[in-house]
Amino acid sequence: MKGSGKVTEKKKTEESRALEEMDCGTNIAYLLKDNSQFLTTEYKVLQSQTGGCFLRSMKMFYNGRIQLYYITNGYKTFLSMSPVISGDRFPLVVGNLLDAVEEVRNNGFLSVCRLDIRFDRIYLEPSTYKIRLVYLPIEHSLHGDSQIFESRLRSDLIHLIDGRADKTLPELMKLISDLADASLSLNDICVRLRGGIVSRQMSEEGAVSRKQEKISMYIIAMNAPVRIELKINKSPYVIGKKVSEVDGAVTFSRMISRRHCMVSQNGNEFTVTDLRSANGTFLNRERLMPERPYTVRNGDIVRMANTDFQVIIR
Repeated sequence: MKGSGKVTEKKKTEESRALEEMDCGTNIAYLLKDNSQFLTTEYKVLQSQTGGCFLRSMKMFYNGRIQLYYITNGYKTFLSMSPVISGDRFPLVVGNLLDAVEEVRNNGFLSVCRLDIRFDRIYLEPSTYKIRLVYLPIEHSLHGDSQIFESRLRSDLIHLIDGRADKTLPELMKLISDLADASLSLNDICVRLRGGIVSRQMSEEGAVSRKQEKISMYIIAMNAPVRIELKINKSPYVIGKKVSEVDGAVTFSRMISRRHCMVSQNGNEFTVTDLRSANGTFLNRERLMPERPYTVRNGDIVRMANTDFQVIIR
């Protein structure tokens, strides 16, 4: 299959002399200067990562040279979305990005050094803020090593936040502080983002009355054909596809059981329980034992069958 597009000299990747970027309309492509740089095994791993954190990609040819072509339809760049993401949601988006990076780091076959982490090459699903990354299966490293990669990602995120009009919000100032703290790994920062940074700040500031306010939990579909946001407004709250038997209906997937799972609230703590669903309920990729409650926290990912939902507690 022969690729299309026009090579633009001004769009050469800064990180690698092995690539040239191509103008492909709404999609993006990279042209290898040396076909021997292409890593077949890593490309095959990418093709197997359905539903993961990567943009869908194809290997094509352009004038005899390998072209890596990425489909961006339906997504927007982090750079373009950043100004319209509210300050309270922005740390969650950063958490999603760091989670995606950890997914690559833990893959075993891929390297974070081959991620294009410029903010106009990191993509979001506008309705869910789920991250899509550009991975370049080439022998030439984009970042030298993982330490250089991490340092660049941290400094770029700090610079992006520092350019926001609302950068003095406590949650954004805390995020900048965590990103600048070399003693914290990216995973440590993820845990902090998920684990109730706001509650910790409120405690430090002595805002006891606010801590006593009732909080709510929402779950937002991440890889669904339609936007679904369920507010957990009672306890227990049953979720499934049988509208007449549940409190929150998810009807677009046949894989979801008629009564799939249940969310319960005890004070400011929430739990999710699988109701012996046919295709299972998962919490951060771990399958739940049926009829056993598991604690969920802000930013966690709950999967019902083949659909991911992000937990937001506020």
